[in-house]
Amino acid sequence: MRLAIFGLATAVVAAALYLLAAVLHPPLLMFPHARTVGATPVYSEAPIPGQVVAVIARADALTGASPLFTPAVLSRPVYLTDGGWRWRLLTFGSRAFGQSRPLVETIVINRVDVAGDRVWNGRAGDAARSLSGVIAHERTHGLIRTRFGFLADRLYPTWVREGYCDHVAGESTLSAAAAAALVAEGRRTPALAYYEARRRVEAALADNGGSVEALFADALRR
Repeated sequence: MRLAIFGLATAVVAAALYLLAAVLHPPLLMFPHARTVGATPVYSEAPIPGQVVAVIARADALTGASPLFTPAVLSRPVYLTDGGWRWRLLTFGSRAFGQSRPLVETIVINRVDVAGDRVWNGRAGDAARSLSGVIAHERTHGLIRTRFGFLADRLYPTWVREGYCDHVAGESTLSAAAAAALVAEGRRTPALAYYEARRRVEAALADNGGSVEALFADALRR
């Protein structure tokens, strides 16, 4: 009996340690395909088509346009999933398009079509965004932590962090017309919150002469 309990406890501890290791180091989940594009290591569940070169090049250009840009962000690994068990395990079932990992600064992407430069998040309506834009968005989270501190995700309001990341990505899930329709209907959705955050960030940058430092400082004071 004691041996059985010990064996069960050992298995539970081993599973917990493996889960922690997988979250911190996704290669443990056996991504079978890998390719380095420019400075960016790309890992994938499926064979990586040649169009990934254009996707990463666009993500590089978007990220590089931010005043917060540092070249080191381009070397952060990107893990492409099919939205299945690897995605659910690494993100604890998130419905996001992608997630960046504080500390280790890896980027995990939801269900992708590399050739079409698209990502889906699994929400109702099958919302999609560009893969290049999502990579730029997630890289920008890392740039924010690098510039404003590891605790930036806790210290700064969600609207300024997510809005600025969408600003760098150059897109939101919703078009202006789709956002206006939701507002007219009195409906609030996560996609609308992101769209409004991006517009708020862009208005603030227009008012302050484009200073990202001032944008974040003002957001913290408010």
